[in-house]
Amino acid sequence: MSSPWVYEKERVLSNRLLGLAGIFFLLGFILIGRLFYLQIICGDLYLKMADKNRISVRLTMPKRGYIYDRNGVKLAENQTSFQAVLIREETTDYQKTLQNIQKLLPLDEEELDRIQKEIKQKRAFMPVRIKNGLTFEEAALIQVNAPDLQGIQIEEEVSRYYPLKELTAHVVGYVSFMTEKDVKNEWDAGLLDLPGYRIGRIGAEEAYEPLLRGRPGIRKTEINAFGRSVRILEEHKAQKGKNVTLTIDSRLQDAALKALGEESGSVIVLDIYTGDILALVSAPAFDANIFTAPISKKVWNELIQNEKNPLQNKAINGVYSPGSIFKTVVALAGLESGHITKERTVYCSGRIQIGQQYFHCWKHTGHGALTVEEALMHSCDVYFYQLAQEIGADKILSVARRLGFGQKADIGLTGEKEGLLPSKEWKQRTRKENWRIGDTLNLSIGQGYLNATPLQLVYAIAVIANGGYAFHPHLLRSKNLQISFPKLPLFKQEHLDLVRSGMNMVVNRAGGTGYKARFDLNGQKMAGKTASTQVRRITMKERKSGIISQDNLPWKYRDHAMFAAFAPVNNPRFAVIAAVEHGGGGAKKAAPIASAVLQETLRLYPVSGSTQQSRPALLTDFEQP
Repeated sequence: MSSPWVYEKERVLSNRLLGLAGIFFLLGFILIGRLFYLQIICGDLYLKMADKNRISVRLTMPKRGYIYDRNGVKLAENQTSFQAVLIREETTDYQKTLQNIQKLLPLDEEELDRIQKEIKQKRAFMPVRIKNGLTFEEAALIQVNAPDLQGIQIEEEVSRYYPLKELTAHVVGYVSFMTEKDVKNEWDAGLLDLPGYRIGRIGAEEAYEPLLRGRPGIRKTEINAFGRSVRILEEHKAQKGKNVTLTIDSRLQDAALKALGEESGSVIVLDIYTGDILALVSAPAFDANIFTAPISKKVWNELIQNEKNPLQNKAINGVYSPGSIFKTVVALAGLESGHITKERTVYCSGRIQIGQQYFHCWKHTGHGALTVEEALMHSCDVYFYQLAQEIGADKILSVARRLGFGQKADIGLTGEKEGLLPSKEWKQRTRKENWRIGDTLNLSIGQGYLNATPLQLVYAIAVIANGGYAFHPHLLRSKNLQISFPKLPLFKQEHLDLVRSGMNMVVNRAGGTGYKARFDLNGQKMAGKTASTQVRRITMKERKSGIISQDNLPWKYRDHAMFAAFAPVNNPRFAVIAAVEHGGGGAKKAAPIASAVLQETLRLYPVSGSTQQSRPALLTDFEQP
């Protein structure tokens, strides 16, 4: 018989065993429940998380479309190199990785600041560009030292290259790295994740960005514990951007830039029928390739501190008083209004008095009696002072608007300015002053408030040369481009004939202001108009003591020099403008430049036939050389 003590001992032991079993049962239940929750209920979630740890999903860089000139010469193409990127989530200590990579690739403070900023801004799984433009040797060195460079990957990079460098910098433009300020929509935001992605900044690169950029691809890659790619699981290739062909001829670009030499200015060559811009040059220029990589502060400061402003496209956003080129507009306004005829003369004594003020001709001894053709030939100021008083500012402004003044030509490039075509309403609205007779006289010689871009000036001359037909200048070349003109010209043909005749005399008759720039290229000659526009006021004291020679003035106080022309005289096909900032004189500086460029144009694209009395019935491209 068991003792009570033994019984009690067994009972206590049994209760403890039951309690312990209960605890194990409860723990087992919790463990099974947790496993059920993790594997069944949350299985998909953790599967995705696991995939995220071993699968890297990345956008791949699209190749940018090429840019060609009208003859198929490459103006912008792509080059392949390497870049190093850092993926923060694939490294336990990215600061140590940065320290290690600096032993192989020296990074300056500017680059380190950018890297640190991007690391903080981007999500951990997004790549951050460490350095681009690596050579094969540099890329191989990084791969050899991969164990010490956790999170670093070497990627193939497609960068932009401009073979003609300065020759097409302003018209083609350049690309540079994309920033958050460039994001305009959700698609753009995705491109920020592409390290080294670049977009067009100026010129055709910016204007035709939607065509050139292409579409990025997607690549899924399996990675190992060290963050290294093991294999590609899935890939959708990027779509290359479309190629773009411009209307410009790189040979004329070269001729124009060489003709400008060390001057600050611009040259434009325009087909007066098709609207093709054959050359659009601004000087001094710059090598567009310097912007494809991060530009140093030193180089940037040299560009922006240059008084000749190489970054400005002077052809479309340089604004100047048109000077005597505008006299062609005033002459046409006088003819259209009926105030002057071919035979009528106006006497120039060297000055004209309005109230107590004298308005001087550039030739202080005067030109004597002149017809409208002779007035254009000698660029007589007094003739146009007198004419402007008779017809008034409104008639002049009306003709000027029809010739494109005061409005953008809209060739597609950003930064184009519309100039200023002043009026009575404009002066009252902006200056709270009434229009005065002096304003009309200043307008008549292309001075005063009036200003225009070289593009507007060459367009106006082109319309006069082509028989008075408006058209749309353009840079994008297309075989399907339909050239259409209004059914009726803007001006009477006999009036245009007189203006063109006066421009012919400017160049091809002894005594004309552009006579020294004349040429005869197999019977092909040019007609044109010189202009020298003041940038400072000449005082009465200086007029009495003697006007200071342009050569004796500091560069920034010299007159702007311009020359607008068309050729051939007997069968116009091309118009040109040469604008030289602070060149001193249109006949001396600008006319020889325009002459050289027009001669090269006619050598490359000879024009046959005689004078066209009306627009061609069929407008086709001129014969290619």
